[in-house]
Amino acid sequence: MTVFDYIMLGLFVLAILIVLGFALKTKKFFKTLALSCALGIGSLFIMYILSSISGFKLEITPFTLGVSGIFGLPGVICMAVTKMIWFI
Repeated sequence: MTVFDYIMLGLFVLAILIVLGFALKTKKFFKTLALSCALGIGSLFIMYILSSISGFKLEITPFTLGVSGIFGLPGVICMAVTKMIWFI
């Protein structure tokens, strides 16, 4: 692994810890995580279904499912913006 890979892995772990920290502050840990996961995966599927209309396609892969499940709707928005900017 390169230095860049280690930096990205560290940022990913930090982001997960931040999400878990916010979920703990709500006093409804499991409900908050379940709702965030459902909203993220639901919005990913809606974007995939509407891709024939919009022409913008965000594929359903293990990576996109993981990001949308962990980070919810903000994760899906970040993936969409990233794909629009860098044509990934």
